[in-house]
Amino acid sequence: MRKPCSWSSTARLGGAARFVEQAHERFFAEHGLTRADWDVLAGLRRVGPPYRLSPTDLYTGLMRASGTITHRLRRLERAGLVKRVPDPADGRGMLVELTGKGLKLVDRLAQLHLDNEQRMLEPLGAEERAELASLLSRLLEGFEGRSSE
Repeated sequence: MRKPCSWSSTARLGGAARFVEQAHERFFAEHGLTRADWDVLAGLRRVGPPYRLSPTDLYTGLMRASGTITHRLRRLERAGLVKRVPDPADGRGMLVELTGKGLKLVDRLAQLHLDNEQRMLEPLGAEERAELASLLSRLLEGFEGRSSE
C-alpha cells in the first residue's frame, strides 16, 4: 500500500499542471491563439532563418500525431501566420514556413509569455524555483527513461 504522502504529492503536481495549462491557454487566447498554435509558431522560430521545417520534423519535434499537426497548420495558414513552400531539397516535398506576420507575432509574444510564466512562480523564492526546476528535471528524466524502454 502506498503512503498517503505520495498521493498528496501527485495530486498537487496534477493540480499545478492544470493551473499552468489553464493560465497558458488564457494567455494565448487573449492573443487569438491556442497553446498548441504557439508550440508550432515557437518551434519554427527556434530553428532560425528561414524559419521552416518539414511537417514531419514539426510533429516529431512537438511529439504530436501528424493529423493533429495538419489541422493546426491549416488554422495557422488561414490566419496568415505560416505558409507551405516547396522543399528545395525534394521537389515533391513541402516545408512549413513562418510568415513575416507570424514572426512578428512570436517575437512580440515571447517576452510576454515568459513574464506570464514568471508570475505563475511568484509564490516561490529564487532558491525554491531552482530547487523546483531541479526536482522536476529529475522526475521528467525518470519518466522519459521508462518510456524509452
